[in-house]
Amino acid sequence: MDIAKYIGLYLLKNQTCYIHGLGNIELRRKPASYDGRNLIPGVSEVVVIPVNTVDDSLANFIATNEQISISKAGNALKDFVAIATADIQAGREVPIPAIGSFYDVNGKLQFATAPQLQLTPSPIPAEKSLPRRNAGATATMQAQPNYEQQAPAYTPPPVSAPPPSYQHPPMEEEAKGGMNWGRVILFVLILMALIGGVFYVAKNVLKLGGGASKPPAEQQIHLPAPEDVPNAMPAADTTQLIDTAETMVVEEPVTPAAEPVVNKGPLLNFKVIINTYDERARAEKRLNRLRSYGHKVELKAEDSSLYYILIPVSVPKADTARVLDSLKRTYNPDGVYVY
Repeated sequence: MDIAKYIGLYLLKNQTCYIHGLGNIELRRKPASYDGRNLIPGVSEVVVIPVNTVDDSLANFIATNEQISISKAGNALKDFVAIATADIQAGREVPIPAIGSFYDVNGKLQFATAPQLQLTPSPIPAEKSLPRRNAGATATMQAQPNYEQQAPAYTPPPVSAPPPSYQHPPMEEEAKGGMNWGRVILFVLILMALIGGVFYVAKNVLKLGGGASKPPAEQQIHLPAPEDVPNAMPAADTTQLIDTAETMVVEEPVTPAAEPVVNKGPLLNFKVIINTYDERARAEKRLNRLRSYGHKVELKAEDSSLYYILIPVSVPKADTARVLDSLKRTYNPDGVYVY
């Protein structure tokens, strides 16, 4: 693998790169300067700083890009440093692609920055003088001839002020001072909706409160008189009419009887497991959520790795299956169990 390439990539990404055995190299940017006449742009350079710290960031960077272990990347980096140290001591340069090269000067490690990092535009000439606006005005004044010395001063005749013209006020001010019909219409609609709601509620309340009919017992039963009955029998048959009237059965409205209360047996009191957790934090979270909804539930720690969420139940024995099915649909579709 090309360790020198990864050193250059790491330096361009982080502006600094520590190489165990060679030191720390930093990519610095020199600021622009002024030499009295020209503005000199800034330039980048790489410098070597001897440090004694230990940093495995470069080895991790190489291992990540090469998809190898960190120890293998560290061994490859050590081999590169050993070869580079031998070449520097022998007077040869160790190049880092696109960055520069290491070299030795009187036993001291130095770094030569690559020319492409030092490319700068040409200096910009700049002189300390008056601002551009004042300088232009001065040049214009110098270019104009002085007519005051050549001819007498000319005084123009007074100019009468033009008559004031009537200006219409801007339309925006009229719009601001006028009435906002959109808000008026919205207010009327809201008011009508409120009135309609009050009328509807009052109508339903009065209907429920005053529309109750009399109980069947208070209703009077009117029987038709004998003379009103069609095809009435003649007066001679009075006995038969009396007998018929005596045998007449008047049907009164019957109030339906209340349904009898069925005794389903004694109530059973037990607790149902609706949730099971292996962490207490999750169990307490579920418990607090159910209690916030108004459910009467409790937490039971069976042991250090098993926690139950229980809900007390009091139902007849015949309704046990129906209640368990209802709890299953409400709390846990996976199933609930009797504790």
